[in-house]
Amino acid sequence: MPCEYRGLGLTGLHAMSDTITLDETIEAARPLHEAFAYVADFARIEEWDPAVASATRLTEGGPGVGAEYRIDMKGGFSLHYRVVEFEPERRMLMTVNSRLFTAREEILFEASGDGTRVRYIASFDFPAPLAALNRLFPAAMDRVGKSAVGGLQKALEDDYAPPRPSMLTAAADRLVLPGLWRFTRLGYCTARRHWKPVSAYLGDRHMLITGATSGIGLAAARELATLGAGLTLVARDAEKARTLVADLREQTGNGDIGYEIADLSVMADVHALCDRLLAAGRPVDALINNAGALFNPRQETAEGLEKSFALLLLGPCILTERLQPLLAKAGAARVVNVLSGGMYAQKIRVDDLQSERGIYSGSVAYARAKRGLMILTEEWAARWADEGIAVNAMHPGWADTPGVEESLPGFYRLTRYVLRSPEEGADTAVWLAAATEAGGVSGRFWLDREQHPSHLSSLTVESAAERARLLERLGELMESTRPGPGNAMGSGGRRAAV
Repeated sequence: MPCEYRGLGLTGLHAMSDTITLDETIEAARPLHEAFAYVADFARIEEWDPAVASATRLTEGGPGVGAEYRIDMKGGFSLHYRVVEFEPERRMLMTVNSRLFTAREEILFEASGDGTRVRYIASFDFPAPLAALNRLFPAAMDRVGKSAVGGLQKALEDDYAPPRPSMLTAAADRLVLPGLWRFTRLGYCTARRHWKPVSAYLGDRHMLITGATSGIGLAAARELATLGAGLTLVARDAEKARTLVADLREQTGNGDIGYEIADLSVMADVHALCDRLLAAGRPVDALINNAGALFNPRQETAEGLEKSFALLLLGPCILTERLQPLLAKAGAARVVNVLSGGMYAQKIRVDDLQSERGIYSGSVAYARAKRGLMILTEEWAARWADEGIAVNAMHPGWADTPGVEESLPGFYRLTRYVLRSPEEGADTAVWLAAATEAGGVSGRFWLDREQHPSHLSSLTVESAAERARLLERLGELMESTRPGPGNAMGSGGRRAAV
């Protein structure tokens, strides 16, 4: 979307005694409610102001009077913002305190033709030594203001190309050791330096997230709720789900959050969940298949299915296949499958999908199921391309989650000092579900918003015949597990919780 930038006044800056005033305006081809929603959540300033290193909301609830933010600047100091006046889609006024200066910043919004005019006015009060320096170099502050509103202009423009695959990244991955550091927090911190803003408006979108009560799923749910998306969270425990929804509503100010109860390792529950969602008919703009666990020793569900296969492959397969009408109804929908780097070491075993042969390993069963989900990612991407449904898979990296600590204690002890936070692990899933440019790519495997190869060795690549048999077997199980009269797998599922 094209934007026109212009500064007000001769330079956009006026120096008066110890006060410096910036006054800049941009005109963006974005609807007023979209522009306001993006700017009003001031924690997102780090996306568009190049002088900002990070931004954190200090108060709960959505943007409004009393909201406070900590802004850490690349210059090595911090600012404390407090919203003192707030008129939705019209203006916001903030006080700013730091050890270097105090300020009042006002941002005005006005519909203009097909877009929005955004005016930024800031008055900075400096102590005497810094005030003298500013009087000597008045253009320095002018550049600060122009840089900030120029960054906002680009963010609201939201015209970024999807990231392209990198031969260097693929080579490092295939050599294994050079690529391993990317899974750590250092890899995340390095990658984020090159990210683009995500200003897409989510207030009219509905997203479904499985495994949302902890770890990656919870972090993704919190961020998407903060961005304004309507959420349906799928959980096994009703009390946990009720508490989570209440907490997220309070923390984010987003009231469009609900939940459904289903054990996604039990196919009767998965089918019942699909029946409820299809009956409700609400379009699904994004489905994040995140629920997962690693099981040792081998376990079977009440339906006689090996748990890793049931939870990590068959369950997501049935859920996604059956919800396809709701994805198509949304238009330009997304499916995000959360995978694992362990799949790089495994090939799908179509003749042993439920790990019945040889010595059982929970890690191997987990990795093979994730390999199967990568195959489905590619198949769905090809099959649903004409319906505008983008299907991608992502790796969260090595994240510090309860699941990792409980199921891989040795790995956790060895790597805990370099593990990512759940929020850092969830970032790419959120980006794939939300970012405008992410909808332009489908069938890929992502880490830190960057494409990675889905195989590191030809030894893990399935043949066309193996792929066809996998799809056939999953299709058979989807039908045979569908509850109904005469179905030996059982009939049931639990009613949706509202």
